[in-house]
Amino acid sequence: MNWIEKWFDETNWPRDARLDVFRDAVWELSFNGELRGWVTTSIGMMRSFPIFWEKQEQMWFQVHWDDGTQEQLEEDYGPGWYTVEEFLSGSFVADDPQNGKETTFAARPISGEERDELWSRLGMV
Repeated sequence: MNWIEKWFDETNWPRDARLDVFRDAVWELSFNGELRGWVTTSIGMMRSFPIFWEKQEQMWFQVHWDDGTQEQLEEDYGPGWYTVEEFLSGSFVADDPQNGKETTFAARPISGEERDELWSRLGMV
């Protein structure tokens, strides 16, 4: 396979089972037991170094605050997976829009009908 064929080859993308909980998911954010917002997450494909040959997954995420404001899309990818690790530990660090300070929120995945309703309302922009 020459380099052009290799670049455009869309087969055999790896699938990291650890990321399944983030595939079109909604996470609830709370602070001191009070609902503060949600984070929508989705998994996509990317190429990485060296020279973009390596195929891997990446996570896109967007914060939606309970006052209706939302943050810009952000991404996380390996090998560090810093945001993924935060979520898997049950937390998420962000600037709190109520006071402008970096805050560690409790994070939990939402499932079932509640997830479906929130995804259709919030989605990802």
